[in-house]
Amino acid sequence: MSFLYIDNTADLITYCARASQQPAIAVDTEFVRTRTFYPQLGLIQIYDGHAVALVDPLAINDITALVDLFANPAVVKVLHACSEDLETFLHAFDMLPQPIFDTQIAAGYAKVGPVMGYGRMVEVMLETTLEKGESRTDWLKRPLSPEQLQYAAEDVLYLLPCYEKLIASLPAHKIQWVYAEIEQLGLRKSAQLDPQDAYLMFKNTWKLAPQNLAVLQALGAWRLEYAKTHDITQNFIARETSLYEIATKLPTHKGALFQLEMVAPQEARKHGQTFVDIVKTVKQRDPASYPAKQYRLANMPNYKPTFAKIKALCQDVAEQVDCDVAEIASKRQIHQVLTWYWWDYDDTRAWGMQPDLLCGWRAPLLAEKIQHIMQEQGSTL
Repeated sequence: MSFLYIDNTADLITYCARASQQPAIAVDTEFVRTRTFYPQLGLIQIYDGHAVALVDPLAINDITALVDLFANPAVVKVLHACSEDLETFLHAFDMLPQPIFDTQIAAGYAKVGPVMGYGRMVEVMLETTLEKGESRTDWLKRPLSPEQLQYAAEDVLYLLPCYEKLIASLPAHKIQWVYAEIEQLGLRKSAQLDPQDAYLMFKNTWKLAPQNLAVLQALGAWRLEYAKTHDITQNFIARETSLYEIATKLPTHKGALFQLEMVAPQEARKHGQTFVDIVKTVKQRDPASYPAKQYRLANMPNYKPTFAKIKALCQDVAEQVDCDVAEIASKRQIHQVLTWYWWDYDDTRAWGMQPDLLCGWRAPLLAEKIQHIMQEQGSTL
């Protein structure tokens, strides 16, 4: 297949001017995030219905025309499974394209298939099989090979035909669901987690006593700040299991770190003094400053009956709106609701968000009935 390789501002302006006249364009990104905290953008693919453009952001000094196209409210940006793409746009351009139509979400609402990969969707909807041989390539290396460019072009070529079929098959309210879902996802991706709340993302925090939890909080905050400052993936700094064991055992000298089963020697060598300094500092703090005790949902007295009632409600609503229950609510999303009602502070609040089932397009269907269930069941704390 043919495509345009755009590596200069003049050609980018020309292409974006034409694309801005289209009702919808297909968009994809190729990025590298092997060891970095932030995604490193390597290529942007666009299909405007006439020509596929492969835009090289490493070669173009002024990307304004592309940002303007992405911000144009009259042009729908069609992406597939766009969660990581949104993070890439935020880091590279400090913006999110608007509006976005995600074909993976839409395929679920259209009952084409739940959480369907791009290749599978194209196969099911267009009866076309794609090659996926270059998915793990280094998109920052130049020059890109003909095979890499071909793969990148195909990754965007079939999005518009799938979008057109999905738009034709979905009722108007479900089309709005797609846009609302992406709006909510965009808010989540744009949210900034306070480093002091990073410990809420760890597993098994409910097992820790207040002092141990305070150490984990301090370790998690240090790791997140270090990751952002040095642009390093958090697990390449120190694994979650390592920090959890340090918080559990509370070592106060570097030698003790090498005796811990879960702490890798390289972690102890590079950051060992920081770890023990954090432990010592937290031990000297007023216990009143320690974070609140964490709880395990499954251990709550009312957990099972409350979960079952919300799940049954979601099943009833799914049948009413002709939708798979998985598109209405997942187990994780029901847990969001329970922690929101039962705990004073949880990870949803830490992100500055509301539970998915209580906002966006789901709110009119579920919020009032969920509130009634939670009032009926009462607090478990």
